[in-house]
Amino acid sequence: MKSYLKGAFAALGLLSAAGTAQAAIFTIDFTTAGAFSGTAPSSPSPTTVFATATFDDQGGTGSVTLTMNVFNNLSAGAYVNDWYFNVAQAPLSGITFVSGIEATGTPTPVENGKDAFKADGTGGNFDFAFHFTTTNPGELAQGKTSVYTLTGTGITADSFNALSVSAPPTAGNGGYVSALHVQGYGNSVWISGEGSSPSTEIPEPGTLALLGLGLFGIAAARRQKR
Repeated sequence: MKSYLKGAFAALGLLSAAGTAQAAIFTIDFTTAGAFSGTAPSSPSPTTVFATATFDDQGGTGSVTLTMNVFNNLSAGAYVNDWYFNVAQAPLSGITFVSGIEATGTPTPVENGKDAFKADGTGGNFDFAFHFTTTNPGELAQGKTSVYTLTGTGITADSFNALSVSAPPTAGNGGYVSALHVQGYGNSVWISGEGSSPSTEIPEPGTLALLGLGLFGIAAARRQKR
C-alpha cells in the first residue's frame, strides 16, 4: 500500500479513537432557595444561581477536575466557608489543589472519607469536604474560584452525581448532591445544590486537528491516483 494511503488510514484510526473519549461534565447549581439551615442572604434572589461546582472528566476515567465558582451576585461580604460533596466510589484516592483559592480552613482544610462528614442541620453525611478560611486573604468570596484534581478508581464526572445519607439512618435527613455553608453577611446559612444530568463536551481542538489530517490524507491519495 502506498505510504500516503497508510498515513491517511492511520490518521482516520486516530480520529476514531479520539471520538470515543469525549469529555463529560456534571454541574451543580446553588440558589438561596436551597437553604436548609440558617438564614439566607438577601442577595441574590432565590431563583438566581450564585455558585456552581463543575466536574469535568476530560474524556477519561480515574481523574476529574472540580471547579468551585462563587459569582459576584452574592451579598457583599458573604463567602463560602465549607463545601461538601459525594462520590459513588468513596473514598477518593487523592485530592490535589490546582489553582485559585486553596482550602486552608482549620482544623482540617480538606476531608476525605465515606459518609463521614456531616453538614449542619438536615444536610446528612457527605464523602469529602473543603474548608476555606474565614479571613482574607483566602476567602472563597465574590468572583473567586477554587480548582482541584480528584483521583479515584474508575471515577468519571457522573460519579459525583450521588446523594448524602442520613446519619443516623433514622434521623430522616440527607439526600443532597452537595451542600455549602455561606457566612460573612451578619448571618450564616447552609444551602443544598441541584445537579443537572452530565453532559458531553464538543470535540476538543486535538480531535478537530485529527479530522483535518485525515481529510488531508484522503485528498492527497485521490490526487496521486489521478
